[in-house]
Amino acid sequence: MRLFHPAAPAAAAVLALALALLTLLLPATPAHAKKIVYSPVVHEGEKEIEYYVDWREAPGGADTVGHELALEYAFGPRDQIALYGVWQGVSGTGTAFVQHNVEWIHQLFEQGERAWDVGTYVEYQVPADTAGSADKVEFKLLLERTFSRATLTLNPVFEKELGKNAAHATEVGYGARYAWRLRRALEPAIEAYGDMGEVGNPDSPRDQSHLVGPAVDLRLGRHLLWHVGALFGLTGGSEDVRIKSQLAVEWY
Repeated sequence: MRLFHPAAPAAAAVLALALALLTLLLPATPAHAKKIVYSPVVHEGEKEIEYYVDWREAPGGADTVGHELALEYAFGPRDQIALYGVWQGVSGTGTAFVQHNVEWIHQLFEQGERAWDVGTYVEYQVPADTAGSADKVEFKLLLERTFSRATLTLNPVFEKELGKNAAHATEVGYGARYAWRLRRALEPAIEAYGDMGEVGNPDSPRDQSHLVGPAVDLRLGRHLLWHVGALFGLTGGSEDVRIKSQLAVEWY
């Protein structure tokens, strides 16, 4: 889906690092964002429309369905931007628009140049309820290592809220994926996601959220990709189960 390409302006790398520092200096709460592990790979000129939906069953709570619609564009050899709309519904009460996001991925090195391919991910989230909710900034370090027929991808995650309604804490989490390339059109994987609480003051292990489960990427045609997975909670602070699906149409 994406390939590494050479040279990006040094200013972009500096800005990516500056935004990373911003997430450590500003005041956030854990997000219930979509569960996708991001690769640092960028393919210049690639355009993509994505529709993501998931169903979440929380312990003792109402079931929740989330939807995201995104438009992505790799505008440079190492840079990609995306615009998202997010909708959410709870237990048959209808679906409401809850926020829109802007996302930027920056690839730091050419593919294979180092043992780990590295990129940065910065997302700014603006809630629909601007009076009672806070904006959020999310930073991820994108790490990926490719073996003969497998790929390991790791995403350490830091999140902060901004503005007068912000919580005064930095939240930390992770995403991880180990995938096998059986053939070009079929790539099964094991994925894991976690939210551990505040940096320097994590939640107790039983109150943290940790999800793990199988996923698969299917290429249904030259331009159509389908990602589907099931995640299961490992702790009392986790959702019981989350089923997710993402359809993507890509072109140049």
